[in-house]
Formats: sequence, C-alpha cells, structure tokens
Amino acid sequence: MKLDNLPVKSFFSKASLTTRFAVYSFACISITTVVLWLIVSNYLINQILDREWQTTAQIVRADVRKFLEEYDFKTRDRKSVGPKFAALLDYMRLSPEIVSFKVYSPKAVVLWSDDKRLVGKSFPENPQLQKAIRGAVIADMRSLTEAEPGQTGRAAAVEIYVPIYSENGKELLGVFETYRRPDGLFQAIREARLIVLFGAVGGGLLLYVSLFAIVRQAARKIAEQQENLLKMQAELVASQRMAVVGEMAAAVAHGIGNPLSSIRAAAQVGMLDTGVDGAAKRDAMNETLKSIMQQVDRVQKRMQGLLNFAKPLEPRASRVEVNTVVREVMETLNSRFNEAKVCLDLELDEASPWVSSDVNQLEQALMAVVTNALEATPKDGRVTIRTRSANANGSGTVVQLCIEDTGSGVPAENRQRIFEPFFTTKPYGTGIGLPLAKKFVERNGGTIAIADGAGAGTKIEITLPSVA
Repeated sequence: MKLDNLPVKSFFSKASLTTRFAVYSFACISITTVVLWLIVSNYLINQILDREWQTTAQIVRADVRKFLEEYDFKTRDRKSVGPKFAALLDYMRLSPEIVSFKVYSPKAVVLWSDDKRLVGKSFPENPQLQKAIRGAVIADMRSLTEAEPGQTGRAAAVEIYVPIYSENGKELLGVFETYRRPDGLFQAIREARLIVLFGAVGGGLLLYVSLFAIVRQAARKIAEQQENLLKMQAELVASQRMAVVGEMAAAVAHGIGNPLSSIRAAAQVGMLDTGVDGAAKRDAMNETLKSIMQQVDRVQKRMQGLLNFAKPLEPRASRVEVNTVVREVMETLNSRFNEAKVCLDLELDEASPWVSSDVNQLEQALMAVVTNALEATPKDGRVTIRTRSANANGSGTVVQLCIEDTGSGVPAENRQRIFEPFFTTKPYGTGIGLPLAKKFVERNGGTIAIADGAGAGTKIEITLPSVA
C-alpha cells in the first residue's frame, strides 16, 4: 500500500500549521519526557542504591567492631568463636531489615553461617564475592529471584558483600555476606520514580502548552500577514487596472469630448431656428433636439463617472448631516422612482449624529447605491433607506446608512465580486457604480458591504464615523 493513500498522510496534508505542530510536538515531547524520565530515574535509583549499600556496610563494620576481634577471624577453633558470631547475628536482627549473614575468609571459605552445613565450604567462583575480597562493597540483586542452594527463605532479600579490614585498614580479615530485606528500599525507589515521573510529565506539559501557545499566536500572525498580502495584491491589481482605465478614460474624454460639445451646441442653435416654421413642425423638432441634448448630457455624465472612477478626487471633509444628504438625493431620484413605480420608504433617525465627509462624494456614493437598488427592484416593489447611530465595538459612535430593496437579491457566488470594477449582471450595466461608491466611502473613512436583509432582496450597509 502506498503512503499517499494512507488516511493519516491525507489528514496531515490537509491539516493547518497549528494542528500539525500540535501532533508533532506532542509526539516529540512525549518521547523526550519518557527518555528523560528513564535516564533521571535510573540515575537517581543508582544513587539511592549506592548510598544504601554504603550505609549498610558502615553499620555492619560498626557492629563487627563491637562484637568481634581480629583473632575471631583467624582462629582455627571455629567452635570457640561461634557464640560471638551468633550474638552478633542476634544484635543485627534487631534491625528489621537485616535477616542473616555469612562470613567468608579472604580465600572465599565460609568461616561462619547460621546454616552449619556451609561452614568450611569454598566458593571461589562467586564473582560478587571475589569483587568484595578485592575491597568493593557489592550488592547482588539477583538474590531477589534466585536463591542459593541450601538457602531457602532468603529469596526475598538482597545479598550485600561487605569486606572487613583490620584496625590499620591494611589487612582483609573477611567478607560479610549480609541478607537485607528490600521492602523499605523498594518503597523509596517507587517514590523516587513517581517523583521523577511527575516532574518530567509536568515539565513536558508546561513546555508543550508554552510552545503551542507561541506557535498558535505565530500562526495567527502568519494568517493575518497572508490576508494583508492578498489584500495588498488585490489593491495592486486594482490600481494597475485603474491606471489602464485612467489612460483609456483620458483618451475617450479627449477624443469625443469636443465633438459632443459641438453636437450639443448645434442642437441649441437648431432650437433657436425652429420658430420660423409651423407649430407642429416646431414642436417635433424641439423634441428631437431636446432628445439629442439629453443623450449628449447622458454620455457626458458617463464619461465624468468613468474619469471619477479612474482618478477620484481627494475628499474635502466637512461636517455633514446624513439625513439631509439622503433627502437631497431622494429629491433628485424621485421622478425615476415614480416612473419605475417603485415605492420609497425613508426611516431616518432624527437623533443620528453628524459625520465628517466630502458631501459631494457621499452624494455620489449614495446615488450609485440607491440607483442600483432601484434598477434591481421590480414594479410595485419597495426600496427602504434607514439611518441610525451605533457603537463600533468600543471605537466610538458610527452612523449606519442601510439601503434595502425587494429585488431578487445577489447570489452567494457574486457577493464578493459586486464591488469589483466592471463586474455587472445587468444587460446594459457598466459595472462602475458600486465600485465607485466603495471608493468614495472608503476615502472618507467609512466601510460599505452587503448585509443580511430581512427579505430576499439586497441590503447594502454604509458605515461612517461620527463627529460631535
């Protein structure tokens, strides 16, 4: 089976940076925590064991000096010194951890044991005993599971080999093989392992949470930077497009501006000469000439809008009352609403604060949005304009201007494109009305966007910062 078909590989290829880091870092930190726990706990346990063996050796040597002399190790008459070793064993058994002991000569021969069958036997092949004869304190942990022949009942004890020296410390008198219960020792080892485990897990979790928080914050910053980069790229593309449009608009204005002026002037002159003919002919000619002038004015307005879209003027901000601008624009468009048989509703908040904006640009933006709503509304439909004050998430008071129609609405796939230059779904649309409104609103410090309306139509919401 190929790795490309594995569900895990597919999951990681689609996962976000934060998710991948969370999984990878958790695996790495978990492995590191386990390894660290094993290393530190083993080191700590070895230190505990070494300290315990040395402590046991010191106790054994101190007890030996109290009960035995150098002669007791060297005499051939083992029966005469047997009671001393037995008394020493009884004394050492007062400690609950000491079970028994055997005594070896420097030649690995048993000098004394509570098991009389072992006395006189030699164990030259015992590696732990040989190390003790050379002067080291040795603990044999194998005795916990392996009992020596003839030593039944000692399988649950640790064998500790303690070399015993003379007073001057130069002569080895013998080796004590002490049997010690490991219960307390193992309890200390378990506690040490748990402490190290809790410390390693706590440190690993703290490291994981800290790194995850840092990477999550970094991922957010990267996402913000990518979003800003995409926005800058879109603005760059738009500016490049505007530069082309500007050159085209200038060429169009230069190429047909003067002929249009001449046509309009000729129409005006023609109207002055219509009085020489009959009334019917004069009226017909007047209507024709008026139609020519209206179409010329319409073309000139389209040209001016194209120029404004390509090279919008810098706003000249002033203190503007939004409701007044709305009423003035509606007076201009009132005849078009009557002609289209579309009802206009004004829901203006009389307490709405004032805004700082270029009044001409605000009028053009509102004109473009309302005209677009009017053209999208069918006969007997309704266009509603609302103004109200609102709080902008702690950044002050804003004025919201909502234009809502009862048309067919904007499809979801086109919502992100209606403010793009030259995008239109109308058969005879130019696609510069809403983009021009967006430019004017943003140049005056506001925002414009499609909002969710109450019906199936379109709701455009313009937000402008208010002034006192």
